[in-house]
Amino acid sequence: MTMQLGAHEALELHEVLNDVIHGLNTMKLYRPHVKDQNLLSMMDRHMNTCMMEYNNMVAMANQHGASQAVPVRHSISNSGFQPTYGLHNPQTQTPAVNVGEIGDQDAAICLINCHKQTASLKMKAALEMAHPTLRRIMQQAANTSADMAYEGFQYANQKGYYQVPTLKDTTQDTFLDAYGTTPIMNANQGGTPLM
Repeated sequence: MTMQLGAHEALELHEVLNDVIHGLNTMKLYRPHVKDQNLLSMMDRHMNTCMMEYNNMVAMANQHGASQAVPVRHSISNSGFQPTYGLHNPQTQTPAVNVGEIGDQDAAICLINCHKQTASLKMKAALEMAHPTLRRIMQQAANTSADMAYEGFQYANQKGYYQVPTLKDTTQDTFLDAYGTTPIMNANQGGTPLM
């Protein structure tokens, strides 16, 4: 028996489940082109997480084990990671001419982009969920995707595949120093600022 969902919930859940299927299929297409064992291990871990999450959402939507459908927790280890900032001799990027040119860099960037896309889609879907359990599952799924995207970024940044451009210090400071703080209002006292 399928659970009662609002129109937005059903449509958003459909979009998320469809996106997870396409993300998994894309990762499976890239997998044979990966040579680095660390990347391969990460991809396999991410695919398993996505499959468990997908199964939980389907179970919840179909109310098969809905009470057991819990968010998949995917924690990444920061382990002292410090991103490398700046552009360091970036290579010209072009599409592969043939499948034989696809390699670790392509797979890593695809992995990151899949997770970034789905994190955004899942968070948007969570905002449309009226059912509290489904909303919580979708929020956790968005966070899990964001964490996996960051783990992929860590790998790609360390390999030099994903460089982080920076602004000149003076530009950054000028840009961000244009914002100031504001007093927090006390709602119990008619909007009087807290001192």
